[in-house]
Amino acid sequence: MKKTRLKGREIIAIVLLIIGFKLADTTPAQYAQEGKNAFWLMPIVSLLVMLPSFLLLMYLLKKYKDKNLIQLIFSILGKKVGVFMGFIIFLLSYLLLILSARNYTNQITMLYFPESPTTVIMFLFLTVIFFGAKRGLQAIGTATYITLPYLKLSILVLAAAIIPKVVWLRIFPIFGDGLGTILLEGAKRGSIFFDLFILTIAYTAITSNKSFAKGIYFGGAIAFMEIIFFFLLYTTLFDYKSIDKIAFPFHDVTQYVNFGEFFTNVETFFMVFWLGAAFLRFVILIYFGSWLLGETLQLDEFEPLIFPLTLFVFPFSMIVENTITNELIFRNYLLSITTPVLIIFPIILWIVAKSKGALTK
Repeated sequence: MKKTRLKGREIIAIVLLIIGFKLADTTPAQYAQEGKNAFWLMPIVSLLVMLPSFLLLMYLLKKYKDKNLIQLIFSILGKKVGVFMGFIIFLLSYLLLILSARNYTNQITMLYFPESPTTVIMFLFLTVIFFGAKRGLQAIGTATYITLPYLKLSILVLAAAIIPKVVWLRIFPIFGDGLGTILLEGAKRGSIFFDLFILTIAYTAITSNKSFAKGIYFGGAIAFMEIIFFFLLYTTLFDYKSIDKIAFPFHDVTQYVNFGEFFTNVETFFMVFWLGAAFLRFVILIYFGSWLLGETLQLDEFEPLIFPLTLFVFPFSMIVENTITNELIFRNYLLSITTPVLIIFPIILWIVAKSKGALTK
């Protein structure tokens, strides 16, 4: 692989896009199924569950210095166990990508192109993603950094337009159906922050390890605050009884926006930015997924994997019959499985590294 180097600002942009954009996908709808009007608290629980393991992983990467995620696993656990663990991480990330791709395609079809077949929209979606991912890491980082301010500006405009319409008393009862539900369901969905773990495959591709750490911490913190803020807006805009019945909160919110009598139906304006962010997000995810698999298989060049991995998304994503089955059954179940894996594997790495005396250097 070519020694491509990203700057700290580019890793911040990537984190802000792939994590922060969860405020505009089906993640809030999934949380609301269990949390009702208190679902905005659940990402806090999700982060608290995942943060210790992620910090432990970052600590190990700092200790081993010149290793990315998969190289770290190989160095600590050996080749055979390393291949197994690397493949598990890749498989979970790839399955989540497939389910997410189907969700985005369903949103595009239902909201903007209801007369178009889902298969056609999926094909076009994946075609754009493939050609974007083929441009390489440097192009992806630069494109994300350049595009991000416009995407965030559109989000800021939407928030400013919506805030006067919210009813803050709708956050009550503060814990919705109960604190236990918030804690349990929030913890089960901790893997919504899986992308942070995946990004550590690029640990050695940043100008310096400190730049990577600062970028991922700063970008992650800002993205987290964006998620909480927008989840709170959704809670206070929709009432207690309807919040769990809204499939696409972000797009429903855009229906409330108008700028005077002559600028109505401005959801098209936000659609352009939403589509741009969706394409960029999946370009990043398919590229990093290919990188994960390439490192696991110890390939000199992983870029040839981009085409087959993008191609296989198409048939696998079409297996699921509809959005409800995809989101409430398959994706929900997969998130619940992935969470303990992400919690445990950094602990295993730390225990083995500690037993070898590698952390005393």
